[in-house]
Amino acid sequence: MIAAIETLIPVFAIILLGAGLKRIGMLSEEQWRGVEDLIYYICFPALIIATLARTVFSTVPVLALAAAMAASVLTMSAILYLARAPLSRWLKANPPAYTSIFQGATRWNTYVALAVVGSLYGADGISLAAIGIAVMIPLLNVLCVSFLLAHVRDEAPSPAAIARGLYTNPLIIACVIGIAINASGLPVYAPILETGAILGRATLGLGLLCVGAGLRIEDGLHIGPRVAFTSIARLIGMPLLMALFCLAFGVSGMAFAVAIICAAVPTASFSYVLARKLGGDAPLMARIITVETLAAAITLPVIIALLPAT
Repeated sequence: MIAAIETLIPVFAIILLGAGLKRIGMLSEEQWRGVEDLIYYICFPALIIATLARTVFSTVPVLALAAAMAASVLTMSAILYLARAPLSRWLKANPPAYTSIFQGATRWNTYVALAVVGSLYGADGISLAAIGIAVMIPLLNVLCVSFLLAHVRDEAPSPAAIARGLYTNPLIIACVIGIAINASGLPVYAPILETGAILGRATLGLGLLCVGAGLRIEDGLHIGPRVAFTSIARLIGMPLLMALFCLAFGVSGMAFAVAIICAAVPTASFSYVLARKLGGDAPLMARIITVETLAAAITLPVIIALLPAT
């Protein structure tokens, strides 16, 4: 347990630093958005491309890991969809609020996941997490956008709109490029790969700072049943589902540990942007993000401590 806590101290220290920098106004809102865009469009795609291009997939249980990750997300989504009527009554959640609950329980914060996995397992762990990125980002984008449009605007998203959201997503484009480079078997000029690796290394630190800057610490004092339910579903329910499907698909060792960590991190900060743009309950989404991130400082060390040795 102590080792798990020590592994996570740098991650949450940088998150708290980001929250502190935002509070003292070192950067303006516009400047923070510029940093987020730099990560989203340049640094993070560079990390994905450099990682996937160099991953030796023959030593990685790609299909089993991808299937376990997809199955856990689809199962949680199905539970929330099928139980939306009783849960909405119990939690007193109107349709916009329920979409925030859905996002808070299903989406995952890739910055936190990669930082934790990188600290524990290095480049090999990040390669495994990149498989999760390639699988879950397209899947979650389709699920969350469809759920928001159906419940807030009472309309079904057009296939063209979904396709446009996928082929214009820089992270999905990066996954395709990285996998294509790897599959081609062609040598890549080493300085090009190293350029991508250097940009990629900037992703984690800057990403964690932005996670912290996006927190509203005062929201952590206003939990309530909707935030509590969503946090439990995300931080405890998702790791349990992931463990179940990893066992079902025969995922073990480091791949098992990486999958569980990806399932145990808080929801994505981008959930707030999506809620605001598509008419979800953005204030509730902000509270969920803050509470889950703070609660993960307690739940993640416990989950990591329970992982089997690799």
